[in-house]
Amino acid sequence: MSSNKLAVKLSFIYILLYAAIASFLPFLTPYLQQRGLSYTQIGVAFAVNSIVAVISQPLWGFLTDKYFNKRLTLIILILASSVLIYSFIFAGSFFFIILSITLIIGFQSATMPISDAYTYDIINQHRQIQYGRIRLMGSFGFAVGALVVGYIIEVFGMNISYFIYSGLMLLGAYLVYTIDFQPIASERKANLTDFVNLVRDKKFSIFMVSIVIMNVALGVSNTYIYVLVEETGGDVSKLGVLLFAVAMSELPTFYYGNKILKKFGELKIYVVGVSLFALRMFLNSLLDTYQLVILVQFMQSVTFAFYLIAALQYINNITSNEIKTSAMTFFAAMSGVGALIGNMGGGVLLEHISIFSLYRISSYVAISSLIFVVILKAHSRKKEVQNSQVI
Repeated sequence: MSSNKLAVKLSFIYILLYAAIASFLPFLTPYLQQRGLSYTQIGVAFAVNSIVAVISQPLWGFLTDKYFNKRLTLIILILASSVLIYSFIFAGSFFFIILSITLIIGFQSATMPISDAYTYDIINQHRQIQYGRIRLMGSFGFAVGALVVGYIIEVFGMNISYFIYSGLMLLGAYLVYTIDFQPIASERKANLTDFVNLVRDKKFSIFMVSIVIMNVALGVSNTYIYVLVEETGGDVSKLGVLLFAVAMSELPTFYYGNKILKKFGELKIYVVGVSLFALRMFLNSLLDTYQLVILVQFMQSVTFAFYLIAALQYINNITSNEIKTSAMTFFAAMSGVGALIGNMGGGVLLEHISIFSLYRISSYVAISSLIFVVILKAHSRKKEVQNSQVI
């Protein structure tokens, strides 16, 4: 299959999968509120979300590297997610809501990191395809999906979003099935020792600590943004507008992401992204109208987008081919660990402080994650000095 055809199919897969996620995850908080859950219970629900993701993502990554291939794993994950989503319609109690979250996240959470790993497999053989330009289609799908579904929910109720999710996932599974691509076979399959060595690698492990801390703040932002919108005068339809604005703002950065990374390097772009995200969280803590909340979220273009492209490219550069899927899913799992802390901590704190104070605290957490980038750079310089002395 030609590079152009592969790029087109990957673009539509990202559109469909991210549009599906946009019809579910952003509206989970208002869904839980409609079911009568307290802020603490909502925090627990999102914590379960994160715990399940932390377990399932590296597990699916290891199974893929060891036994399966990325295409087959993706089809299994997407099809299972498209069916399990309907459990939310029938979940009436806190227990069954938690059970539904466990089932769907057990499959869905690994979908995007394995999609990223599969895309990088294709890019490694088709260099004219750029990850950023594929990923921007995901942002486009998320933007349109969030906006449209937000208004559809206003008319038909929350349950309609699950039918939309299922239909989009099924279309995505079909497109993955139609991709004709044979990756270069690794000299050997990954084993448990490879995974242990990955976790013990100093560069990788130090970077993962920074990822965890950054995602504490991201978890708060993603989970409680609806509360911020509500507190500043908006409603669920305004959440769709906000998410549309956020996702669309990412497009230019993803389009030019490859050039930006080549010019400045992954770690520098990572630092810029995290620093500006901390500023964005601080500004959120000062706002008093939902219109200003929406306006500030346009900073997503140089906050989350910079963070993501830099993190993924850095991980791709420092890991070997046979363990790359595990590395990508481990990154996603560590993001989940941070989100777990942010979700639970945020829910508990909201029982005692305002949403504005919560965002201000999160801005300090985000900036603190950069301490470990400084440590990582110091470690890299030490390695370079040691290597030069050996030579």
